[in-house]
Amino acid sequence: MTHPAAEDIDPITFTVATERDGSVIVTPHGELDIVSAPAVRERLLSLLTPDASRLVIDMSAVRYADASGLAVLVSTQRRAVLLGGTLRLAALQPEVARVLTAAGLSRQLAAYPSVQAAIAGRRRAIRAALHVPSQTAPAHVAPAHAVPAQAQAGPDGAELRAAVAAVLAEADAWHDADPQRRFSPALRALAQAYAGSSYAVMAQAAQSLLSVLSREPLTHSPAVAATAGRLRGLFPPRPQLARG
Repeated sequence: MTHPAAEDIDPITFTVATERDGSVIVTPHGELDIVSAPAVRERLLSLLTPDASRLVIDMSAVRYADASGLAVLVSTQRRAVLLGGTLRLAALQPEVARVLTAAGLSRQLAAYPSVQAAIAGRRRAIRAALHVPSQTAPAHVAPAHAVPAQAQAGPDGAELRAAVAAVLAEADAWHDADPQRRFSPALRALAQAYAGSSYAVMAQAAQSLLSVLSREPLTHSPAVAATAGRLRGLFPPRPQLARG
């Protein structure tokens, strides 16, 4: 194995090493989320070549990940497959594994208990014992008195999750349309809410993002327009009461 090299991509540090069989072992340290996703994608894609197309991502030091961050791994996997290679995850922390499953990405990304198991291809499925909340029936919803009126009258839970997932899947497009990163806090909050189990929190985060969108202009992007429009369609303006 080659001597590992550390590389800084705030807020993640990468260690990259090459095994004798040609597998490239990438160990991220930090958070894989909507903020770090574009830089992570760029670095991972730069590692892929026809002669180095087998990536193993050692996730043991990733302390937090959200759906948009994990989606970067899916796009990297597609590039690896086009080059005749693979991308495998190893040693996921329980919380990260839970987000992977909740986001529906465990069906696309192979996860292994250790780096050596990933290299050998000995897979262990991520099990339901991780207690992933249902996407159609949230495990916990805040009491009615704690939920804003708009959230109480909000969209169906499954529709909301699908719309939020679509926004997070296009996180790179949102970043490209927002060079000043004015939307980053709202997108991060939305990603964290998506990884949680509260419908009310997710509805509030979605409405907060739409509120920022109403105040701050974005560079035109078909992907952003489509995902924002889908989300906005779930929260139609409340009708004004006629004055007597």
